[in-house]
Amino acid sequence: MIGIDIIEIDRIQTVISSQAFINRVFTKQEIIDCQSSPTIRVQASRFASRFAAKEAVFKAVAQIDILRWKDIQVTNELSGKPVITFFGETKKIMDKNKICVEVSLSHSRDNAVAMAIIK
Repeated sequence: MIGIDIIEIDRIQTVISSQAFINRVFTKQEIIDCQSSPTIRVQASRFASRFAAKEAVFKAVAQIDILRWKDIQVTNELSGKPVITFFGETKKIMDKNKICVEVSLSHSRDNAVAMAIIK
């Protein structure tokens, strides 16, 4: 299964002014990673990429209806490669079904895009 999502960075830049939105959608580590940038525009592109990745994962594993925003964490290896980590009930189901997800992220000046592939 494959999932893909694209989002306008301006849209995310507007909503990340709400700490409630950030806390509802992103894990503590994702927030630290995204907010470590000195400019709001780069922060917005980082949040947008992670938001798109979560949406792509939702689409790729559509048969699993218990996914929650914070059960999916998007971080990067030292090489920059994005990595998906699951938590909670989602992790239990993914482990039980031996589901592994690979993700690719990219962004332009205006949009962020992510593709998730179930292996």
